[in-house]
Amino acid sequence: MHLPVNWDQWLFGAVFALFFLAFVFNIFRRGGFKAGLFNAKIQKTFGEVSATGPKFVSQVLRVHALERDGESLIGIEVVSKTVTSYHMLPIVLTEAQARALGSLLRDAGACH
Repeated sequence: MHLPVNWDQWLFGAVFALFFLAFVFNIFRRGGFKAGLFNAKIQKTFGEVSATGPKFVSQVLRVHALERDGESLIGIEVVSKTVTSYHMLPIVLTEAQARALGSLLRDAGACH
């Protein structure tokens, strides 16, 4: 008996598998899950700052030195946790973008 092929589902599954395998390859290539999310190797973690937010929500910003294909980058890891959830947002900046962000933060801190 010949079953009909549903090409839409097959194509979706193939594309999903391709993206999943590329992500897994990147995790091994960069040296870990978090490095895979940044798509860069984490060279050093400089520290973290706890942010103030709503009750029962923990927010932390971590700053990392990254390296991707010989290029030095800065990573900001934004983590938000509650009792029932965990969210991590990786942000990758060039050195020039990080300096611009630092300048903005100094200006915002100086206005009070």
